[in-house]
Amino acid sequence: MRCIKLLLVIAILFQIYGCSEPTVVVDHSKNGRWVKTLPLQLQQQHQLEFTGVLRARTEVPLAFQVSGRLQQRLIEPGQLVRKGQLLLQLDPKDLTEAVRVAQAGVDAAKASVNTMQAELTRTKALIKKGFISDQALEQVQLKFNEASANQDRSQAQLEQARHALTYAKVHAPDDGIITQISSEPGQVVTAGQPMASLATVQQAEVEIQLPENLTPPGSGTVLIDGQSVQLELRSFAGSADPQSLSRQARYRLLDAPATIALGRVVQVHFQEDQSQIAQVPVGALDERGVQPQIWQVTDGKVQASPVEILVLEGEMASIRTSLTNGSHVVVLGAHLLQPEMAVQELPQ
Repeated sequence: MRCIKLLLVIAILFQIYGCSEPTVVVDHSKNGRWVKTLPLQLQQQHQLEFTGVLRARTEVPLAFQVSGRLQQRLIEPGQLVRKGQLLLQLDPKDLTEAVRVAQAGVDAAKASVNTMQAELTRTKALIKKGFISDQALEQVQLKFNEASANQDRSQAQLEQARHALTYAKVHAPDDGIITQISSEPGQVVTAGQPMASLATVQQAEVEIQLPENLTPPGSGTVLIDGQSVQLELRSFAGSADPQSLSRQARYRLLDAPATIALGRVVQVHFQEDQSQIAQVPVGALDERGVQPQIWQVTDGKVQASPVEILVLEGEMASIRTSLTNGSHVVVLGAHLLQPEMAVQELPQ
């Protein structure tokens, strides 16, 4: 009886398991990671725009070559000046007195030379008569030489004092605009101390701060007073500023207007090569390698493709790429991918 019950329980269990669905274990690793992709859209036109400042290629610091008290300042910031125009002048009183003292020294030295010349002539005559020895002549000759040297020294001091008097005036070395003034009449200044800055308007340039990863374009345009002026790259910094992470570039103006307001903020436009420029979300960029890269999906697998980042604007990045138009690129989670990794594209 007990065996019959046991067989009945076993039969019931077989019936229950036979009616249930078998459990299927799916290996998702064979299908690959799910990724979000977008088709790459190469731009037909791409223009970069930056803010720049009109600068002079050269800004000359204006300073006196002698010390003194500033008597006149004949310039104001922003003033246009001409070559040779008087800009600054020191009080000439002390310098004029120095010239007078130096002139007196020259006169005294000349008198001493004349005296020793007469003494030398007299001594030579006495030697011929045998009244004095040759040693006496040597002493007189030595004193005459000393007087002559003192005359030369006094004459040089006079010339130096005269030059110093001319240095009491600062004239414009070239046509330009006064960009900065750091002096006031009555101020005591030292030789070489900058009094003002003169910017030459004949060589105006545009100064721009460019992203460190952007190769400075060779040419561009800037709008000045309604006139489009061509630009040509003159120089750019070899390394980025550690604070702003940008590189300074300077562009010379070609056929610039006759008058330019230096220090003015302007908009600069650069036309980039259109063929390989695209915009992608910043999530598509992977910077784990030697250079930035994006990931292309081909036949269910990903491959890295190096890019050049041109501009970062918010959530989008402008890049230069070698991929073709319409290529599917991963736009989210690029930093998790590896070469030849199997992936599945989410529906777009």
